[in-house]
Amino acid sequence: MVRENAILTYTNTLFYPLDPRVDEVKIEDIAHSLSQMCRANGHFKAFYSVAQHSLNCAQEARARGLSGKIQFACLLHDASEAYISDVTRPVKCYLDEYRIIEYKLQRVIYAKFGIDDLTDEEKRNVDDIDDALLYYEFENLHQQGIHEQPPQIYSCPDIVVKSMISVEAKFIRMTRRYMDNIEPGAENCKVIGIDSCNKTSKYYGWAAFWLDVHDGYGFGIYHKIEEIVADHHDADCMLIDIPVGLPENEQDEAVRPDRELRNRLKGKSSSVFNTPCRQAVYCQDKQDAKAINVQFLHKSLSEQSLGFTAKIREVDLFLSKNLQYIGQLRESHPEYAFAVLNDGKALKSKKTTCAGLDERKLILSQHFIHTEKAIGEIMSQYPKSLIDDFVDAMVLAVIGQNGMEKGFDSIPKEPVKDNRGIPMEIVYCREV
Repeated sequence: MVRENAILTYTNTLFYPLDPRVDEVKIEDIAHSLSQMCRANGHFKAFYSVAQHSLNCAQEARARGLSGKIQFACLLHDASEAYISDVTRPVKCYLDEYRIIEYKLQRVIYAKFGIDDLTDEEKRNVDDIDDALLYYEFENLHQQGIHEQPPQIYSCPDIVVKSMISVEAKFIRMTRRYMDNIEPGAENCKVIGIDSCNKTSKYYGWAAFWLDVHDGYGFGIYHKIEEIVADHHDADCMLIDIPVGLPENEQDEAVRPDRELRNRLKGKSSSVFNTPCRQAVYCQDKQDAKAINVQFLHKSLSEQSLGFTAKIREVDLFLSKNLQYIGQLRESHPEYAFAVLNDGKALKSKKTTCAGLDERKLILSQHFIHTEKAIGEIMSQYPKSLIDDFVDAMVLAVIGQNGMEKGFDSIPKEPVKDNRGIPMEIVYCREV
């Protein structure tokens, strides 16, 4: 039963906003509430939550080289809003009692997570970052500047519309990392690269390679995409070499990244196959799939494209049923990833040859110090025919790690979402 002066939270906890207690503060309640609460009192052009703002504030603190404690404080600086909502600044300045309640509640929340001893200088850092992100958000989400002198932004704030569930999960994940004294910067993030493999029935599925904290790594073959996500639900970034976001008509196909990607991969454009339309992907018969693709996109499908339809369908079904992974499981391309790591020049060697493998190992070794060791371990456990799949997965993991540190770009620059709300994009790291 809900008691007087108490609210019932997401976790069914009775919480007293006017008499907050440390043991009743739960990160699940904070993350859930803030991920569903829109910034700017709901007046931005698109949904952008308080939780996403808080994640960006923590990222900005990290980009400024500030301590993990300040980063954590930035992540939680609006946590009181989970229990008492928010009041716009022009009104809040007239509500002395509200500000007293807010201050007391925020102190209890900071105490819960061991950061209630912030110095005045650390508090000023948090406030400065909060104000800087506020300016950035209004400039980019409302097309309005709110200061005469724009503040300097050191990070690349992520203001893309994301599912509430994915933001909630990331907020909880970041909190737990800070609690474990692991600053979740790119070098400490977990990233995973995923490549399709279908060399034999025994190894049909997905080759995965992941990079973890302190240069840790791992690899394995998974039969289903669900198995990868179940094992690596804590990954900050998952890059996969399979079309994500499918066209359903010629207009959709025109904004898919395939054409531009071919233009960027001069001499290697054959590595980019035509993405089937969604209607064709769900056909079980090859001839039917070809006919359907001609009907909707006015072009047939190659055997290469047809060979991947089952994998494309698997990922499309997964994202359609698990919306929280949209924006976390993202499409990339190994050959373009190698080009990015190779000063923008596509590799002309074939990945299945010894020379091609040596060239790729050399490039990877410049960004991942355990390349030789990892490939040796893979070769001792799996058939040689799978090495190129693991190398492709490895380069996607490296691109993911660099992207977490320096930010991601995409082809096209401003991706269009498909009919199911999935961005049609190829992502890669900004610079290396």
